[in-house]
Amino acid sequence: MRTAIVSTYPPRACGIGAFAADVRAALLGIDGVDRVDKVVILNEPSRPQRPGVVATISQTARGDYVRAARILGRLDVDVVLLQHEYGIFGGVDGDYVLSLVEELSQPLVVTLHTVLSEPTAHQAQVLEALCTQAERVIVMTDTARRLLLAAETCPAEKIRVVPHGAPTVLAQRSAEKATERDGRARFVLSTFGLISEGKGLETVIQALPAVIERHPEVLYVIAGQTHPDIARREGERYRVTLEQAVVDLGLEDHVEFDDRFLSVGDIADLLAATDVFVTPYRGREQISSGALTFGLAAGCGVISTPYLYAEDLLASGAGQLVPFADPPALAEAICRYIDEPETLAAARTEARAIGGRLAWPSVAAATAEVLREAVRLAPRKGRPVVRLAPRLVTMRTDHLLTLVDDVGIVQHANGVIPNRETGYCVDDVARLAVVAVELARRKDETAWTSIAYRALAFLQDATVAGSGMRNFMGYDRRWLDEPHVGDHVGRSIAALGEILSTAWVPAVVGPTRRLLDTIVGTLGTETSLRTAAYAVLGLARVDHDRLQPDALLQLERATIQLADAYESHATDDWHWFEDALSYDNACLPHALIGGGVALGRKDLTETGLEALRWLGDESGLAEGTLRLTGHLGRGRA
Repeated sequence: MRTAIVSTYPPRACGIGAFAADVRAALLGIDGVDRVDKVVILNEPSRPQRPGVVATISQTARGDYVRAARILGRLDVDVVLLQHEYGIFGGVDGDYVLSLVEELSQPLVVTLHTVLSEPTAHQAQVLEALCTQAERVIVMTDTARRLLLAAETCPAEKIRVVPHGAPTVLAQRSAEKATERDGRARFVLSTFGLISEGKGLETVIQALPAVIERHPEVLYVIAGQTHPDIARREGERYRVTLEQAVVDLGLEDHVEFDDRFLSVGDIADLLAATDVFVTPYRGREQISSGALTFGLAAGCGVISTPYLYAEDLLASGAGQLVPFADPPALAEAICRYIDEPETLAAARTEARAIGGRLAWPSVAAATAEVLREAVRLAPRKGRPVVRLAPRLVTMRTDHLLTLVDDVGIVQHANGVIPNRETGYCVDDVARLAVVAVELARRKDETAWTSIAYRALAFLQDATVAGSGMRNFMGYDRRWLDEPHVGDHVGRSIAALGEILSTAWVPAVVGPTRRLLDTIVGTLGTETSLRTAAYAVLGLARVDHDRLQPDALLQLERATIQLADAYESHATDDWHWFEDALSYDNACLPHALIGGGVALGRKDLTETGLEALRWLGDESGLAEGTLRLTGHLGRGRA
């Protein structure tokens, strides 16, 4: 069975990434698991990646999620295991992950690291959509399962409970160091993990003066670096407040900071030297904790606030629960363990028993069985139907309106400021005419109707019967070139044909058709391919009974010109109209398809489709990696 895990990964400092690395290593030790590939979610794309990475996803780049799914689709992967936490994915509540799972062709298993008792409406929608796509959903405790069922985001038959795993080295190292620990002078409390305010470490520091008054041998070790995301936003503000609190309370001899991101070996050494492990977290909703799992696996007595995961794991006596943000209660719990060594010993014994059930070999075996179950339920599917984005962004026209004046649309801008020195051109005004007509039709706004009239007037002024069209006008409203036939003429025909096909304002139909006939009359028999293509795209949109005989002849002539160009240049490995790809390539097959349909020539339509498919392949669409043609073009190999 070949598996792929989608998650954050080391070297990114992230608890879920560390979990994913451990899952992968443990799965590779299970019989029947042949390979475990990695799809890595990055928040720093420049990081070098380690072996086994088949795809990377920039957290905030939605297209990367689709691309990664398509890469997996080309690999011989049997099942995908996705680690889910809202914050590691881009979008609102991490909803970019849906772009990946909807595109997958393999069965999906999701491990949930967060299940909220009161999710927002959108959080619930994201989770429900994720669970709908999954064959199986893994949670780490029965409490998480109950929350998931209560939220009605996942059917019961999909849910499997598999505990958080822990490395076997934790118990081994703790057993090796037991004699040293029992013989030393200090009583060690510790906490490790990425540091943030939600960890509530100040509660322990505030509790220590009362503890040290009775037990001056106590030492509290805070190990771990500030969470990188928080460090980027806030720097080391929280750590500095903790260090200042230590100084203010005179605890310099009783608190140590180790600001490294710890390896498993470092954690094993720390926990082997720990008498009591403390997780004073602030948030009750937490349904998993690698740190607490590791502390129990190392056989430490535990003191914790009553977040959900701690309530589950400590219910059998492996630790004490104290109220949130309650330094006096925490101080009493610490002193109880010191004053009652038999109570601490009993807690450590129970912790070792729980830890034995959490060892990675047994957890990995349970995980592998869930993966096999998913494969049996839903073998690899065919290519999925591509889905549209779930939401369309509302169109903003404020910058467009800034560029539009009483003449047309200014060609260029310096940032958001129109650059009037660049004046106007027919190409841009033709495009403006189409956009303005469509917005006027959809929004029924008189402002856009007025802009559309202005654009049509500009095109009319640029046209010189029998000669072509001028293209460039200065900001002083003087034409800068002589009438000629070029792409701007073809684009004008395309725009006018588009406008006539909408039956927008009846009063405009007559003048627009007359202008179209005049411009078509300037084409002659020799035009560039793209001028011909733009003309075909416009003329093919108009009902034949609205076109003059000359326009119908130009439609046929230009379409045949495209077909002849294809016939002259296409070979077995180069299905194209020219010897090179250059600009606006897609207009050529588009026009041949449209012209073939308008003329009832199925052979021309098929040729256009053949060219379009080839262009898509050349552009990397089948591979999921877009390869654009630059301004210098791209010739035959």
